[in-house]
Amino acid sequence: MIIVCDKMREAAVGTFFEGTIKLTDAHAFPDIVANGYFGVEVKMTTGNHWISTGNSVLESLRIEDVERIYIMFGKFGGTLDIRYRLYQECLPEVSVTHSPRYRINMELPIGKSIFDKIGIDYDTLRKNDNTIQKIKEYYRALLKEGEELWWIDQESDDKSVSPIIRPFRRLAKEEKDNFVIEAMILFPEIFGKKNTKFERAAAYLIAEHNAVSSNIRDCFSSGGKVEMEINGKKVLLPQICARLFAQAKEIKIKINQLDNKILSYYWRTDKIGEDRLSQWKNFLDKNFILVNSDILASDIFDYALYEENKELS
Repeated sequence: MIIVCDKMREAAVGTFFEGTIKLTDAHAFPDIVANGYFGVEVKMTTGNHWISTGNSVLESLRIEDVERIYIMFGKFGGTLDIRYRLYQECLPEVSVTHSPRYRINMELPIGKSIFDKIGIDYDTLRKNDNTIQKIKEYYRALLKEGEELWWIDQESDDKSVSPIIRPFRRLAKEEKDNFVIEAMILFPEIFGKKNTKFERAAAYLIAEHNAVSSNIRDCFSSGGKVEMEINGKKVLLPQICARLFAQAKEIKIKINQLDNKILSYYWRTDKIGEDRLSQWKNFLDKNFILVNSDILASDIFDYALYEENKELS
């Protein structure tokens, strides 16, 4: 970038840019500033392509007064070549290294940038207080069933995430229980019959707890069926029902602590009612089907709370 800066200074002689071209600090964005308003970000690749990783979407190290930035891109693989373009024109998507960063493609057609896809122009997005959230909303809309984003939320400043992925079996008992409780609340489909019913819970385990399980089903249903008495009736139930019964009190507490946005997203609904517990029980009953019995999942949950209150009285 020093060479680029020197060449720009030579070319600026006799123009209103003369004497204004400066190399910025090592980690600042962009690399070069001209006349305090224009910027040049220098990128290069040793490969025979025009693709590279760009800068952080938050642009926290951006030079404040710079309003218009260009990419100067050198391709050293294959035939040596250099191209330049307006920065926002060649950003097709966001990728993640240690933080969400723009992807650069110098061959990107006009109208195909990430900003065109989101429907918001570059300057508006970069000045937004919730830049990452806007991008996450776009990518979340593209998710297929069982997929989940794992980026750190911009709004979760109090949340630190370890770079280490742990096996579920090594989590402390409290953290295991927390995951099971959260999963039963957020993913009522795990009470159903579909083969894919644990996929979203597995993605959530990675994204929110930095853990993986080779057989996540065992977190809920290991041990086979169990005989339980519900409302005076003895019935043979899946093991997950025993977990529901055992964690009923904690579920009731947790469900009233969760943010509406979290429930709305994972429940795939635009509206969270005032009685979110009843709303959740409706989701449970739609997924849970017990052959040759009229017992509902909500019956198991309610009976557990009844037994809890009876013991306390």
